Amino acid sequence: MIKKIITVIILLLLIGWFVGNSDWHLNRNTHNVLPIGFLKKVTTNFYDDDRGRCWELLPHSKNIFHQPEEESKAIENPYSNVDLLPPFDTKNPNIKFLSELENGCSYEAILQPDGTYLTTGRKQGTYNYSHPSGFFGTFKHVILDVIPHFFNDDYK
Repeated sequence: MIKKIITVIILLLLIGWFVGNSDWHLNRNTHNVLPIGFLKKVTTNFYDDDRGRCWELLPHSKNIFHQPEEESKAIENPYSNVDLLPPFDTKNPNIKFLSELENGCSYEAILQPDGTYLTTGRKQGTYNYSHPSGFFGTFKHVILDVIPHFFNDDYK
């Protein structure tokens, strides 16, 4: 039984490595789109950008992979391009927006306190091949988007 478990673990690691190093994974951001202009609050946690695309503000608990290593200093007027945000959190200064697509994927945008989007480095927002909604969507998101990131986060 232990031999089978070890075999399955090794097989999953190999699959993760191959997917993490594939063009499909590394070129995902060719599909990503960022909000355009000002984000206006429509309902609780939902905002529309200037072209009418809906963006969902996610809680900090779903944004842990996109935060800086060090605590941020408080700044005056953070996120000036977003309407009615919760108070600035120095331990979680970056905020995450997702825009769900009809095909079950989602655009991801990580907004920094200075109003710019994080588009480089390992903490950048990336196109999600599965929108993390509900149990099945979250499970697919972990398999298709999160695990490959741990094998390779050098997006093109």
